[in-house]
Amino acid sequence: MNLHIFLAVATFITLTFQEATLFLPFLVGRLEELFWSGLPYSISLMFILFCHEMGHYIPAQIHGVRSTLPYFIPMPFGPVGTMGAVIKILEPIPDKKKLFDIGVGGPLMSLVLSIPCWIYGVYLSEVIEVPSDTPENILVFGDSLFTYWSTYFIHGEIGFGKDLMIHPLAKAGWVGLLVTAINLLPFGQLDGGHIIYALNGENYRNWIYYLFLVFLFLGFIHFSWVIWGFLIYYLIKVEHPFVPDAKETLGIGRTILGWSMLISILFIFVPIPLATLREMNSSKLYEDIFHFFFGIIVNGM
Repeated sequence: MNLHIFLAVATFITLTFQEATLFLPFLVGRLEELFWSGLPYSISLMFILFCHEMGHYIPAQIHGVRSTLPYFIPMPFGPVGTMGAVIKILEPIPDKKKLFDIGVGGPLMSLVLSIPCWIYGVYLSEVIEVPSDTPENILVFGDSLFTYWSTYFIHGEIGFGKDLMIHPLAKAGWVGLLVTAINLLPFGQLDGGHIIYALNGENYRNWIYYLFLVFLFLGFIHFSWVIWGFLIYYLIKVEHPFVPDAKETLGIGRTILGWSMLISILFIFVPIPLATLREMNSSKLYEDIFHFFFGIIVNGM
């Protein structure tokens, strides 16, 4: 229990102060300012992460599957301040229905909480003029289909030379959606892996590596997905462990919920999560490849 509390407190600090966490001894005069400005973000995101893990923990307790309380993961550098939170299942999950309930509860909770957090935060955000001398190494948060459409619906077209100064609530919602999207990737011990295995059973093994190969092509869009590819292949694993009653059906309600959660990733997935302004404005490798082959086709004709 002491470790759970320590990690929760450490994560609260790294969320509140984010990239300034490592320099707190040198920022004594600004601690109060940094604390109050970062508080809406840290409280909102910790609540989203906590509810995500409770979405796993509570079904596990209901089904009599032993598990730990959440471990928050602090990250004392970077603009996010955390690598999420995890619980550890302490025994094999005995059947597919229990696997589904434990797997789907987490992303369902974080999705339900992150969406209103993002929408209200965007409503509170301001469209500002971007100064001409803005450094090109400044970090920019990428868009998913959902964040792009919702921003357009609330603020309309944001013209050239302008940008959205997002409110801390919107930032918490954005991180919550990113965490949900990554957890919904349909591989191994990720939540999406639990869901898709529960829906498909052992047939899942016939095609999951083809889906993983498609996922690796995201590395042409942003290098971070290459790193995630290595993590999935070597640590998280591509295939899900065997569950004894893999041929048992889940029922219509669970099936609809499961496929709905997996489909939602198409709308909340962020192809380029974080990049510098220079990278956002420069051509991407996948664009260069497309233009190269398009040029060959056109010239050949």
